[in-house]
Amino acid sequence: MMKALKMLLLVTVLSVMVIAAAAQPAAAQDQTTPVVGEYPNVSGLQPFVAETNYMSLAGYLKWTAFKDQGVWLSTAEAQRIVAAQQAK
Repeated sequence: MMKALKMLLLVTVLSVMVIAAAAQPAAAQDQTTPVVGEYPNVSGLQPFVAETNYMSLAGYLKWTAFKDQGVWLSTAEAQRIVAAQQAK
């Protein structure tokens, strides 16, 4: 009986460790926005014209980043990047 309890405890502890290790990388991901230079410069473009696919500059940046790099930016991130590009 004692041997079975020790085995159950060991299996439980190992299971918890495996689950915790698997969940850790997702929780530890860096949530900061990448550097402005990693995205196409949209500061010289006009919003809502054919060149920007009739999108705002932030929307065009989001779409372009997703299409080219597979990165989906939030609207706030895209607006911040556009503002930083226009400030240069």
